[in-house]
Amino acid sequence: MRLAHGRIDGVLPDGSAHVDADGLEAIARARIERARVDLLLDHPYFAAALLAIPMRGTTEQLIANAVVTDGSRIVYRHDLVAALERPRVRMLLMHALLHVLLQHPERGQHRAWVQWTTACDIAVDLLFIELGIEQERPRDELRRFEGLSAEQIYATLQRADGPSPRPTPLPEDGMMPPPPENARNTEQPSDRSEERDSFERAMDGSERLAPMQLERLRRDFQDCVAESSVAKSAGGAGSGRGEIDAATREQVCWRQMLSRFMREPVDREWSYARPNRKHLWRGLYLPGPVDIEGGRFVLAIDTSGSMSDHDLGLVLGEVDAIRRSCACELAVLQFDAGIHATAEFNRWSDTDDTIGSTKVMRVFGRGGTDLRLPFDWAEEQRRNGRRISALIVCTDGFGPLPQKAPSGLPVLFMLTPHHQAPGFGERVVLRRWGS
Repeated sequence: MRLAHGRIDGVLPDGSAHVDADGLEAIARARIERARVDLLLDHPYFAAALLAIPMRGTTEQLIANAVVTDGSRIVYRHDLVAALERPRVRMLLMHALLHVLLQHPERGQHRAWVQWTTACDIAVDLLFIELGIEQERPRDELRRFEGLSAEQIYATLQRADGPSPRPTPLPEDGMMPPPPENARNTEQPSDRSEERDSFERAMDGSERLAPMQLERLRRDFQDCVAESSVAKSAGGAGSGRGEIDAATREQVCWRQMLSRFMREPVDREWSYARPNRKHLWRGLYLPGPVDIEGGRFVLAIDTSGSMSDHDLGLVLGEVDAIRRSCACELAVLQFDAGIHATAEFNRWSDTDDTIGSTKVMRVFGRGGTDLRLPFDWAEEQRRNGRRISALIVCTDGFGPLPQKAPSGLPVLFMLTPHHQAPGFGERVVLRRWGS
């Protein structure tokens, strides 16, 4: 491929034709669409999930991979995809999709990104074997990683300085690391910020999927794997069960997830005082989003004795800090078999005569658990005209729940390590507290 007069030119894989940028875009789009059709015929769930993920093509040369994802969106580069055969394009799309469904970019955190990407690719290939999907990496390279999660594979690669063969890299497949403010990764190449800007330009302001939409896709995927007849019979060799279990354990930093969940519903307005950076490269000076006062969250705390004072203090301190930055209101509800205390906090008032503050709170209850109570309380509030942006339930999940999710009310369960998973809402397991 070469860049001539501001346009990307290239040669088709068989060398039969020389095409300009428009031709490459058409070929790449046809490759992507054909790959989607192949997936629809062979693996319908993957095709349906892929349709839900925002995807764009680009000519951005700073995008180093044919297909790359940031964990919720996918970008493909016209010239690189056009130079690949159809089966390869399908494989890359499936890799990118599983990176999204298994939360690989978010789980990367502080790790060296090249090795983490390789570990995630190996985890995906193991899962392909379990699902009976043909994959390209030599089987011999995968045997020593059978049954391991991406984190365990990464640790193995970090130690692999001996005679064991190094995994073959897949250069056309890529993941964008989280931005610096959301990760402690200090080993990213210096030009990663430019690549990230290129990714955003390629998406052209396309919105990310909401956390609840991603969570629904991920749960459907886990159900698909659990119900697969191939997965049930695969058992030992080649098992990718370790990676499914790792994703189910939700090893994403819970503070990141809680922050994202609480910030999304906050109302916004637009102001030229904060220009939209996504469009400055076009020479367009457009207003940018500015958070305004708004949002009322309900934090329901299960006080039946399953959660220690130390754990509650960590959670409440984090929620309090996010509440202040969002300028929102917070209603705190303590319950077990009954509702024992309620308190309302805003940006300027952080204490209550009954329960104290969100950081140092007196706890009431320690009886049985009825998880229907906070939902009934929230529904009554809404019927009385009180707005609720989201309901956050801090619990171990043991107790009766409503039969279905409340309509129009986002729900986040913050679960203790030993818990019973609810059948709806977003979930985060507070496994890494104090880290």
